[in-house]
Amino acid sequence: MAPARWIRIVSATLLCSISTVAGAQDAIVEPDIQAVAESKTAPTDVLLVVGAGGTDEYESTFQKWSAIWENNCQTAGLNLLQLGPEPSTENTTVKAELESFLKQSGALEASDQPLWIILIGHGTWDGKAAKFNLVGPDASGEELDQWLSSIRRPLIVANCTSSSAPFINRVSSPGRIVITATRNGSEHNFAIFGKYLAEAFGSIDADLNHDDEVSAKEAFIRASIETQRFYDEQGRLSSEHALIDDNADKKGSEVELVRGIKVSKSKAAVDGVAADGYSILVNSELKPQTPEQRAERQRLESELESLKSQYADESKETLRQAAIPVLMQLAALYEDKAE
Repeated sequence: MAPARWIRIVSATLLCSISTVAGAQDAIVEPDIQAVAESKTAPTDVLLVVGAGGTDEYESTFQKWSAIWENNCQTAGLNLLQLGPEPSTENTTVKAELESFLKQSGALEASDQPLWIILIGHGTWDGKAAKFNLVGPDASGEELDQWLSSIRRPLIVANCTSSSAPFINRVSSPGRIVITATRNGSEHNFAIFGKYLAEAFGSIDADLNHDDEVSAKEAFIRASIETQRFYDEQGRLSSEHALIDDNADKKGSEVELVRGIKVSKSKAAVDGVAADGYSILVNSELKPQTPEQRAERQRLESELESLKSQYADESKETLRQAAIPVLMQLAALYEDKAE
């Protein structure tokens, strides 16, 4: 794509934004699955964990959502590892396999390549602990936080289950982006958000800045909107309201705040900036950015945000002129991705 077009696209986005923000302890059993924390040349990019369906209908639903993720990863050239719904052998559990994978991942060298962790299924909240329902023992937010603690790479954790909001309080930490399907543990009805999040990462319509990638922020926005549309078309009150946390304050932001439709009544910072820096390709003809390119992109986009604040009281043309050098550098990054 020509640099001039990228300047127009990013410039338009820039100007628009001015006017619009537990069970018993398991023994750790070595999973019988290939590539568990395996080589340093082809690490897992996306870990998909499928929980217990409980009924044939839900099992079929989760299988369909899993297939969407498989297609997304194939398009983007990402390595996908699925755990569940059943354990890989009779001598272990899905929970033990999940723990083993994450702890082995923590033993690998540090990397700038993100690990996407997607949890689909059912969840529970008893007022004290939120859990992800698995075949066999369930996994709590506290346990997941512990298993993630030694991993030295960016983490995007999306818990797409009911009663998932407390995972933000447990899992949120610097270097992590946490998405939940609900805004509190009391939203305990089946959550449809996971379907729309999976679809968003494979949809060009979710690509708000037209860079042929869908970021965690863009997918969160798209999935939240589609979830609300689902309830509106059903004539039902929404029983789930997704949150995203990427600033480690353990609070999370709903989509209206992230889009800038509403203003926060508290002093808590609105999430979404860091989440916009981690994306999945939706154009199979392009190559993903390297960690170095992604870091440079984040630096340039942060510089654009600073320019917006600096020129908030100036004309749009003044801002555009000031932003052109940064936009040129962004355009060059996108050209490299297309080559």
